[in-house]
Amino acid sequence: MRMLGRIRVGTRLYGAFGSVALLLMVMISVAVASSVAQRDASQRASESFALRRDALVAKFRAADFNGWQTAYAFDTIRGVPGATDASGAMRAKFLASTAAFQEDLARVGARELTAAERQQLTVAENAFDHFMKIDEQIVAGYRTGTPDAVKVSNELVSGEALYWFDQIASAVDQLAVQAEATAAADAVAARTTYTRGLRLQVLVGAVCLLITAVLAWLVTRMIAKTARNKAILAAIVEQSADATLALTLDGTITTWNSGAERVYGYTAAEAVGRSVAMLMQPDRTAGLSTALTGLAEGRQFQLDEAPRRRKDGSEVFVSTILWPLRDDDGKLIGGAATERDVTARKLRAAQQKIADERAARAARMESLGQLASGVAHDFNNLLAIILNCTEFVAEDTGDQVAGDLARIRDAAERAQELTGQLLLFAKREPVQVEIVDLNVVVTDATDLLSRAIGKNITLRCDIGSDALPVRANRGRLDQILLNLVVNARDAMPEGGTVTVTTGTTELSEGPAQTLPAGRYAQLAVSDNGTGMSAEVRDRIFEPFFTTKPVDQGTGLGLATVYGIVSDTGGTIIVDSTLRVGTTFRILLPIAD
Repeated sequence: MRMLGRIRVGTRLYGAFGSVALLLMVMISVAVASSVAQRDASQRASESFALRRDALVAKFRAADFNGWQTAYAFDTIRGVPGATDASGAMRAKFLASTAAFQEDLARVGARELTAAERQQLTVAENAFDHFMKIDEQIVAGYRTGTPDAVKVSNELVSGEALYWFDQIASAVDQLAVQAEATAAADAVAARTTYTRGLRLQVLVGAVCLLITAVLAWLVTRMIAKTARNKAILAAIVEQSADATLALTLDGTITTWNSGAERVYGYTAAEAVGRSVAMLMQPDRTAGLSTALTGLAEGRQFQLDEAPRRRKDGSEVFVSTILWPLRDDDGKLIGGAATERDVTARKLRAAQQKIADERAARAARMESLGQLASGVAHDFNNLLAIILNCTEFVAEDTGDQVAGDLARIRDAAERAQELTGQLLLFAKREPVQVEIVDLNVVVTDATDLLSRAIGKNITLRCDIGSDALPVRANRGRLDQILLNLVVNARDAMPEGGTVTVTTGTTELSEGPAQTLPAGRYAQLAVSDNGTGMSAEVRDRIFEPFFTTKPVDQGTGLGLATVYGIVSDTGGTIIVDSTLRVGTTFRILLPIAD
């Protein structure tokens, strides 16, 4: 029984001590809360008093600059030199006082104002703006110096300027009155808050204890959840296909994920601790220095197609975002970057651009072909009439007239040759095709080409060992070869070398290709002459376009080549560099 009694007593004592401790904690909590509330109320009262002080200062300042305005106006009337200049004694003090008044208004506006106080501040600011505009009119009138202008300025000083000054003074005075009333109300609120706090000590203390317990539970859960989320986020970053890396402010790599390993080829052990400059192209190091400087200033950078260098030295293009990293205290400790490999996308865009350009060029050439065909047919019919009539007249005339008619006939026949070339370009002239070995075409034409290019130019023919059968017209292939070699000769007025090669080439699928993928016969004619600009290269196959003098070319040679090659199902690829040379590569389908 004694033991049971001791247990009961001990239990009661512990319960009493626990109750007292709980009560003390509640009272302390409420006291703290009451003190905080009273402090906040006191701070609001202090702010209100400070606002009243600032408003009174602004009021006195308004009277000050109004007095200085009157002073420089009197100086102007008395004829003081430079009275209206900014450097004038009274005018300078007026400007300094108005600038200080603006600062006073800005200081008042930065405080927490009630709606009524904010309204009075707006009235004061608007009145001050009007006052300053009137001052500009006053100064302009005084500087004019005419009696009428001076009179108007004097009336403005004693009239509108004074009116707006009264509006300013009234607004800041009302602002001060309202601030004083607010301060008194805040002081009463502070005392009321303190009284209520004392009455609610027990209740607030109990609530605080309950809240503390709930918060402790929530914080525990939040910490666990945050840790779990960070682990998931770290796993996502590590397994991301994009390169993610962190670096110090001097550019030293501190973090390197598996995506960075795939993009750049460096393992984390190879990259961490080294400078990020190892990923830059040699000509981009200056940009890295600029980026690190901006990073130290807290700026963020974004680049769409930045060139980078892989471990094997190859180039890769990345879309990158670099942003500053801060610790829990907000201190800048480095930067982080996420970079996505866009090399394939850039290549596709470049190929698509080439394909679009080629499609546009093909459409343009097709339109020119239709135009050339129509003109050539009509012109050829007219020439036939001229030639027939010339023959009829020549039979009935003398020798002198016959000579003139012969010259007419020769000119008409040359015109027929031009129309024939136009029809070739337009692919409107039917021809007979056969299986021809491209190597034989070049071999048989070697002697003719050597005589055509002259003594100061060397002709080299590199013929493939295997036969290159193509389905084409043999005469037109000779015409292609002769046109290209003669053009190469004309591009080397001081001499050089023309190289003719045959062989095969493989074309792969791609938007830049105009032919299906596969194996093609290739005829290439190269020179080391003057070369062409990009603008000229885009137009060389247009009929009648030429860079030669009028008496040296018709502009139909390459247009004819284009028509023949297109008619045989092939294509022409031109590579040219100014002052380096030009290469024409003709690709034709290989016949069975």
